[in-house]
Amino acid sequence: MAKIIKVVVFFTFFFSLSTCLAQASPDYAIEKISFQSQPDYTQIFLDVPRETGYIVKELSNPPRLLINLYPAKLFLSQREIKIEDQFVQRIRLSQDSDHVVKIVLDLSNPEYSWAVFPSEDSSQIIVEVRSPEKDVVRRLLRGQEEAFTFSFSPEKASRVKGKIRRIVLDPGHGGKDPGAIGPTGLKEKEVTLAIAKELARLLRREGLEVYLTREDDRFIPLDRRAEIANQLKGDIFLSIHANAGFSRKAGGIETFFNSRYSYGKGAEEVAARENAAFGSTATFKEVRAIVWDLIQDQYRAESNELSHSIQRYLVQATNLEDRGVKSARFYVLRGAAMPAALVEVGFISNPWEERLLKRDSFRKKVALGIFRGLMDYIREYQERVSG
Repeated sequence: MAKIIKVVVFFTFFFSLSTCLAQASPDYAIEKISFQSQPDYTQIFLDVPRETGYIVKELSNPPRLLINLYPAKLFLSQREIKIEDQFVQRIRLSQDSDHVVKIVLDLSNPEYSWAVFPSEDSSQIIVEVRSPEKDVVRRLLRGQEEAFTFSFSPEKASRVKGKIRRIVLDPGHGGKDPGAIGPTGLKEKEVTLAIAKELARLLRREGLEVYLTREDDRFIPLDRRAEIANQLKGDIFLSIHANAGFSRKAGGIETFFNSRYSYGKGAEEVAARENAAFGSTATFKEVRAIVWDLIQDQYRAESNELSHSIQRYLVQATNLEDRGVKSARFYVLRGAAMPAALVEVGFISNPWEERLLKRDSFRKKVALGIFRGLMDYIREYQERVSG
């Protein structure tokens, strides 16, 4: 079934892409590739037109990185570039189809970490390969505010034996995007980061491996957050938010999973607010959204179960109104190749709930409720797969 879905994903993507390219300019020349070899990393610089996007995929046995550039035309006579350092052996280039250039990096070592990001002026795509790093999220984020990348259904190594070990927490908003702002000025981005850090502490105490998409006040595009979780090969992706409503009386807890159709009162409005930071609706982002939906379809049932478990325990911990589990199209969840949920921990627009969300004691209650929900889901999942 997974193979069928992957075929459908790629067919749908390239069919949609070809439709876009029919109207595009034919001049997307790839004319220069250079590299820089350093003691602790190797960087490869791909000079590309601003309109060119990319797909990245890891390959094993032997270790390789596959990068497809699109739309792109290869105008280099040299089809192989030797590097032969401790990270990269060589670069292989080919015109994979009329509008796709395939670049393969043959790696020197099966143990490595990598990042792909555009230069500040978007004139280059930079590929960086280095030894595995402890602070992998910071590496993935370096220079990635405008990254345009896909990662198709990575292998979930930590789940193959029925174990959930790696959780990726996403504190909503950050940097130039404050999220919702309460009546007295409390910013959603501050609340979500504090709760995520406390939740990470509780989970790590149980021996789980936990990553945060941001550890400080920085902006990360919505589409990049699920991509980080995929590159980390996470087992669960949880995005943490605080709600807001037109009425100051609105309050309570609600948890969402991604769906192509909205279900539940107010679900569409919440999705619209949380998706506001997504920005452009350019054609390539629309194409990307088709792929995301197909990827997340594989995990919808598990995401539903995860959402119900979090909702149940979080309501118990906070004694706030239970607004239920709902579904809608959330850009931050689409494309996550794992069970994924988005939790709204209270209404920052409600004066009383804003006061609660300011308190460290209440934030710890919220983190504890989510923690219990996650642990219950993990326990049930592992019992199910081992039984």
